[in-house]
Amino acid sequence: MQGSQRSYPSTAYASDGCLWWQLKFKPGSKQPFGDEQKLAAWLAFNCELGDTITMRQLRVALGEEDRPNAAEHLNRRLRVLRQRDGWEIPSARDDGSLGHDEYRLDAKGWHPGSGKPRPKLETPSDSIRRQVFERDGRTCVVCGIAAGECYDDRPERRARVTLGHRVPGKRLHRGASVDELQTECARCNETVRDELPNPITLPEILPRIRKLPRADKRTLLNWLHAGERARSNLDLLYADIRRLSATEQIGMIDDLEKGAG
Repeated sequence: MQGSQRSYPSTAYASDGCLWWQLKFKPGSKQPFGDEQKLAAWLAFNCELGDTITMRQLRVALGEEDRPNAAEHLNRRLRVLRQRDGWEIPSARDDGSLGHDEYRLDAKGWHPGSGKPRPKLETPSDSIRRQVFERDGRTCVVCGIAAGECYDDRPERRARVTLGHRVPGKRLHRGASVDELQTECARCNETVRDELPNPITLPEILPRIRKLPRADKRTLLNWLHAGERARSNLDLLYADIRRLSATEQIGMIDDLEKGAG
């Protein structure tokens, strides 16, 4: 494993003599040792402030010999360090000077071996969460997809909404207000969107725009000027209907079919 030949201080080792980021189980138990703790330990003992790190490096560091860590949401674990444990690790989403899949270590937070208990996770209250979701129509403010809808590029995957912060990278906390938060789908909420295909380019999208009727072009221009897609009452109603139970949705469909007939 990367870094295994280095000389580390005693605090880099768990009570069983294993480096924190190489542990499979919590010391003295059979519970798995989480990737968040492994990430924090590796960063704490292998990186200096100002260092640039890639997700590929982290996967190699937390993997086994010749087999990188393949956890699907390792980047989300890195985000938790920022939200919960006091780390400052900007990505390209926060700092345009960073490339795709790059992070910079600006400040270290809690980590195994620090001698301190891990900070408790204090997320916004259920009341605040509900208010934010209802205000945003349970629709991602970044990409516009509604909860439960399928992604165009991955129709087998349905969107799940979560809370995001209007200021990227700022820590979610119990006292966060409705105005500080926004609704994001789980994919847009990722710190690094390494599961997405390459972004579309202007030459690829221009022909589609030029084929639009004049009225659609005006609508699209208004959305771009406003910085968001205007949602009609029908859009909002559809989002609410999708929150009904399966039985209620069947009843709604039957009622609509009778009315349409």
